[in-house]
Amino acid sequence: MTSLKLNLHKAQKEVFDDPARFKLVVAGRRLGKSRLLLTTAITKAMSFQGSIDPASPPVVLVVMPTLKACRSIHWEPLLRLLERQPFIENISKSDFRIKLKGEKPDILIRGADNHGDSLRGLKIYWAGVDEIQDFSPKAWEEVIYPALSDTPNSSALMIGTPKGKNHWLYDFHLRAKVEENWNYFHYTTKDNPFVPRAFLRQAKKTLPPKTYNQEFRASFEDFEGQIFDQFKDHHKITKPVDSDQLSYYIGVDWGETNPALSVIALSHDYQRFYIVDSWYNHSKAAITQDEFLEKLIQYCDKYNVYRCYMPDDRPSSIISARKLGVKRGVNGLRRAVSVSRNEIGVMDGCDMINSLFYQDRLFILSTLKDVISQYENYHRDTDIYGKLINKPAKNQGIHILDSSRYVITSLYKKILQK
Repeated sequence: MTSLKLNLHKAQKEVFDDPARFKLVVAGRRLGKSRLLLTTAITKAMSFQGSIDPASPPVVLVVMPTLKACRSIHWEPLLRLLERQPFIENISKSDFRIKLKGEKPDILIRGADNHGDSLRGLKIYWAGVDEIQDFSPKAWEEVIYPALSDTPNSSALMIGTPKGKNHWLYDFHLRAKVEENWNYFHYTTKDNPFVPRAFLRQAKKTLPPKTYNQEFRASFEDFEGQIFDQFKDHHKITKPVDSDQLSYYIGVDWGETNPALSVIALSHDYQRFYIVDSWYNHSKAAITQDEFLEKLIQYCDKYNVYRCYMPDDRPSSIISARKLGVKRGVNGLRRAVSVSRNEIGVMDGCDMINSLFYQDRLFILSTLKDVISQYENYHRDTDIYGKLINKPAKNQGIHILDSSRYVITSLYKKILQK
């Protein structure tokens, strides 16, 4: 590969060509934000005209809330774009660093974990801050911005999607509109000419209006306190309408005192989910792992469960469950899988479940009073001023809900990818 072509559509080019030092883009999903960010990063590194101090070299930084996410989304595209280019001197795949020939800054892939502590000490010439809505405000205010301020001719591009009017990004975008040397851009998903309109029509059908407006119109929405506001009375049923056409799964929430499990049924056409049973340790006495696994076997046998979904915070317990499944011939346990609690965040998972209620694709047996109570009462937190913020309030005791969420979101994600 001897030439590098980085084409941008109209909205991307408007941001790319703008001369402001600090640019904030609030945009709908699939605008092409990652393409814009990587194009700018490469251009900034290649066009650098200053001198390089070996003791404190400037860098071009591509950063996301976590290194895992940044590596997953940006590292491979960067490699595909740059690996065989003649102006590349070296690529460190262990340090996620690309070194250009000559007096040019390195391109780094990093995460802002722990309020950006790993970024301290960097001399940042340009920062591409992706998914800024999921950053800790401290990461920008106390780490990234000061590092830019200390670097001559530095600049930054920040890209994100709204998370409600009580999220810090809302106030941040208001400041970006008026601050000197800043510019603010707002785009909807429709501004990407390559997104099929049929995709948007389908999204509008399947998502609650406020969620659609937030995710695809990049609108800062006011959210209600109840997280599952699309859960209605008609979602409480006496039995599944297609009870002879169901596959069964179990979700687990670990705990010394209050472990829980949920039994989820999925119709064979992948259209309907049912929460058909649950168990929760109501006593205040601790329960051993062996006792809980015996309870899992009981429910696996009762429903001929195909697979159990278990959160990844107890890998040894998952291994024990699989071994016990093999020993006792319980396929649901033998096939148990680990669910990454960070891959689908809590609120993203709740949005997925809320959209299933909105589509009339998720139902709960009316006899499951504890399950219904947890879904109906699960609510958002408030800030110090009493305003709602888009994250769950603490200490809500939703172990059954969590166990069902692990299953439903894992299965629904696979269905969406088909």
